[in-house]
Amino acid sequence: MRASSFALSLVVTGALVGCQVGCDGERANKAQTPRPPSALDGGNGAVPASAAIEQQAQVEARAALDPAPGSLDYLFTALASAEKGEAGGRVDIVVFGDSHTAGDAMTSRLRTVWQRRFGDGGRGVVAAGKPPVKHYYQRDVKYGRTGVWTGSVGGKRGDSEPFGIAGLRVSGTRKGAQLWVETCTDCGAGKTTSQFEILYYAAPDHGLLRYKVDDGKWTDMPTKTTTIEPPHPARQVIPVADGPHKLTLEHGGGGAIDLFGVVMETMKPGVVIDALGVVGRRLGSLRSWDWSIIGEQLATRDPRLVILQYGTNEADDPELVLEDMARYYDDTIVRIRAAAPTASILILGPPDMGVREGGKSCDKMKPPASGVDAGVIPECTWKTPGILREIIAVEHAAAARNKVAFFDTFAVMGGADLMDTWATSDPKIAFKDHIHLTTLGYERWADALGGALFIEYQHWRKTNGLPPSKPLSAPPSTMSTAPPAADTQLPGPVAP
Repeated sequence: MRASSFALSLVVTGALVGCQVGCDGERANKAQTPRPPSALDGGNGAVPASAAIEQQAQVEARAALDPAPGSLDYLFTALASAEKGEAGGRVDIVVFGDSHTAGDAMTSRLRTVWQRRFGDGGRGVVAAGKPPVKHYYQRDVKYGRTGVWTGSVGGKRGDSEPFGIAGLRVSGTRKGAQLWVETCTDCGAGKTTSQFEILYYAAPDHGLLRYKVDDGKWTDMPTKTTTIEPPHPARQVIPVADGPHKLTLEHGGGGAIDLFGVVMETMKPGVVIDALGVVGRRLGSLRSWDWSIIGEQLATRDPRLVILQYGTNEADDPELVLEDMARYYDDTIVRIRAAAPTASILILGPPDMGVREGGKSCDKMKPPASGVDAGVIPECTWKTPGILREIIAVEHAAAARNKVAFFDTFAVMGGADLMDTWATSDPKIAFKDHIHLTTLGYERWADALGGALFIEYQHWRKTNGLPPSKPLSAPPSTMSTAPPAADTQLPGPVAP
């Protein structure tokens, strides 16, 4: 079946429902009846403004989050430090994933909400300017390019290594071509920075990179190494006065330039969220890339939580072998722990999906004659594919086996076969591709995940004799009626 026939749905407003699908046999909560949007939000789809998330989320939220004992301690210890304003209270959350993360709607909501509560640590990792590749959508940052650049994406046919931690590389050979990134003063996050960090590739045949901050002077930065020095990932840290800034990069000639990205941080206690999704990719894609580069860059990021958000594209793989997928989780978790030994790890289960047995031919069927109630033939009814439940079970088992946390997005959504409801609701929670969510849907997903984590954090504080934390409040939804125009460009699944 093709990826375009998939569908996602989501019931993740304040009230979270319990596990309905067995959850790999590890939870025995009473099954909940799937609820349409009107049962959760009064029919208008709006996320309550300035409401305390831990008050919205009921006890069932903790049923969706299944952390192995101690598996979130690194995250919670760092959050407690940030909450106290301690110098070491930097909480970087790295999210590897597919198009759900690549679109940055869900991660932007997490970024905004958690920075409001624990402090603004900065925007985090972004591409070096606007990469010339399809489906690059990042929020809470401004970016662009001039001149000729090429983009390479991990998993795309014909594109070769190295890709770097963000799963891509921007390359240039034309002197004078420019890339730029800038803080976003009118966004919910990423308003200021006090440090830029350029992630690049150094090699004997590489040239000169020039950079400037705002309207300052150009600084030369050679990326050429000695002949006997092997190619390797490198970075250049650029301190700036805390505030809004723009970093411009220019090809200075003398050889190729390869850039993996730019990091923007405030160097203050607070949360940073790196959204590192690549459209159409699977966990096996991340596992197969060059970890001599990814591992080094992940170590430099020094995260306190690494999230693995996969499963949607695996469900569209006709050659999927579940045993291989289980092994990929084991291998990837070992690599993450080697690179980031003080990071908690969370496997984020995929949202619900839907397929029609009749496929696209259902779109060509003529409507019944006037006055005739023919209904919908079973082959054209949107249903959750059976493989999705197996994928979720594999992910949950991998989390238990490796003693990391697991979040059951499918259970939070309310169960199976709901995508068509969300794609036809008003306002829409999912798009008509029955794959991706609207901004509203992704915000609900973020609030469900964030709310469940925060409830567990409160429990951790109590267990460790700490006073309760202040509420985690959600700002108003960025959309209350129809999706903004930008949502029509949300990335769709693409073949590797």
